[in-house]
Amino acid sequence: MVINTITHRKKLIVTLILVCVGVSACGFKAPLYYPTPAQRAELEAKEKRIQARKEARRAQERAEREARKAQAEKEAQQASEHTRQSDSNSN
Repeated sequence: MVINTITHRKKLIVTLILVCVGVSACGFKAPLYYPTPAQRAELEAKEKRIQARKEARRAQERAEREARKAQAEKEAQQASEHTRQSDSNSN
């Protein structure tokens, strides 16, 4: 009977430990405090700066793509003009 009680306690303790670990290991990890209005404003300002940098980077990449495309079109046009001129000179 004593052995049965010890086994039962061990199972209960192991089960409780597993439940605690399982519950603490899953889900959304949130801060343990609510930010003050000043901290919240600082976080929002930081997020806005991050978004502004991302937008600036996207705009720069877009401008670079357009510049490369315009340069390629200009080179293609010059090549076709050069081809036409060399064809007309050879005739």
